[in-house]
Amino acid sequence: MSDAPIIKRLKAGRVECTVTFTEAEIAPAEEKALHELSRDIEIQGFRKGNAPMDQVKDKVDSDKLFQQTIHHLLPTTFEKLIESDNIKPIIHPRVEAVSQSPLTVKIIFVEKPEVKIKGIDKIKIEKKEPEVDEKEMNKMIDYILAKHKKIIPVEREAKSGDQVTMDFWGSDKEDKEIDGIRTEGHIVEIGSKVLIPGFEDALIGMKKGEEKAFTLTFPEKYHAEQLQNQPVTFHVTVKDIAEINMPELNDEFAQKELQSKDVADFKKQISDSMLQQEITVEHQRRERILMDEIVKCTTVELAEELISEETKQMVGEFSQQLQQQGMTMETWMTQSGKKAEEVMEDMKEQSTTRLKLRLGMQKLIDEKNIDISDEEMDMVIEEFLSQATPEQKVEVESSYKKGAQAYEQLKWQKNVEKALSEMLK
Repeated sequence: MSDAPIIKRLKAGRVECTVTFTEAEIAPAEEKALHELSRDIEIQGFRKGNAPMDQVKDKVDSDKLFQQTIHHLLPTTFEKLIESDNIKPIIHPRVEAVSQSPLTVKIIFVEKPEVKIKGIDKIKIEKKEPEVDEKEMNKMIDYILAKHKKIIPVEREAKSGDQVTMDFWGSDKEDKEIDGIRTEGHIVEIGSKVLIPGFEDALIGMKKGEEKAFTLTFPEKYHAEQLQNQPVTFHVTVKDIAEINMPELNDEFAQKELQSKDVADFKKQISDSMLQQEITVEHQRRERILMDEIVKCTTVELAEELISEETKQMVGEFSQQLQQQGMTMETWMTQSGKKAEEVMEDMKEQSTTRLKLRLGMQKLIDEKNIDISDEEMDMVIEEFLSQATPEQKVEVESSYKKGAQAYEQLKWQKNVEKALSEMLK
C-alpha cells in the first residue's frame, strides 16, 4: 500500500478502512486477473488462454479487469488490516471501489457493537399453575377409545350415532348443479356436527340405497364466500349404514388394549401426559414473553451491513422451509399476495429484532457469567449423538468436537437455555 491505510472507527461497530495500492502490489494481482479473463478471449493466431498478456489487455473488458484485480488484492489486505489494527469482524466486510488511478478501495468491517441492558432485573413474568381441564381430559379419553371402536354394517334406517356413507350433490334455486359440491363415498357420523346445520339430521330415517333431496341455507360465515347465506338443495344417495360400537372403559379393556393396570392407572397416565404438555406450553409462553422483554431492555446501534446480512440469512432460511413444503418463494408470494419489497421489509424488521435479542442474550450471559462446562457439554453431546444411527454418528461426530462450529452453536443454545431458565425461576 502506497500510504498507510486511513482507519476510521465509526458508530454501530463499523470500521472504515481506505486503502490505496502501489503499482508493485497491483501488477501481480492484475496479471492473475488477466490470465483468468484470457480463457474467454479469442485472438487470431493464438489458442484461447495462450495469447500474450499485452494483447489480452487490449481486448479484455476494463471494468471486469478492474473488479477481478481488486478480488485478488483483497484477501491479503483483509489479513493485514485485521492484524495491524486489531479489527474483530463478525461478518464478511463490504468493499467499495473509490478510484482506479490510484487504485483505492474502501473496506467496511463490522465489529460486535456496544450493547447496553437496562431494566432487566425489573422483569416479572406471571407464572400460571398448569392444570388439566377435566373436559379436555374426557375428550382425550374419548379420542383414544374411538381408535378401538367397531364399525358394524346394518340393514335398517339410519339413526343418531350411526356412520353413513353417501354420495351427494347440490343445486341452486334454478335447479342448476353448483360446482365444487358433488362428492362420492362421503362418510359422516350422524350427530358429529361436522356438516352444515340440518344435514346430518336429514339423514335420520334413511335406508341403504334410498335417495332424498332437502334444502338447507349455508351459514353466514361459511368459508366459501359464494355459498354464504345461500339456499342449496342437496341430492343424497345413501350407500351404506353402519353402527358404531364404542368399547366400554373397564379394567379388563385397560389391561388388554391400553397397556394399563386398570382404569385408574390409564386415567393417571392421560392426566400426567396432559399435565406435562401444559407445563411445557406454560414454560414456552413465559420464555416468549421474557425474550420480548429482553429485546425491549436492549439498547444497541446496528450497522446496516449487519442488518442486511441477517436479513439475507432469514430469507434463505424461509426459502429453505418453503422448499421442504414443495413450494417456491415466488409461489408463496403469489398465494399470500405479498410483493418482494414487502417481504424484504418484513424480514428486515424481524432480523433487527433477532439481532437485538441475540446481542442482548450474549450481554446477559456475559454479565451473569453463564458458561456450560466441558463436562456438561460432553454429556449434552453424548445424549445428542445417542439419537443418531451408527452411520449418522460417524458422519457428524467430528462436527461436535470442542471448537467446531456445531459444537459452539450447541453450547450457545445451552447457555441461552440456562440463562432463560435462571431468569424464569
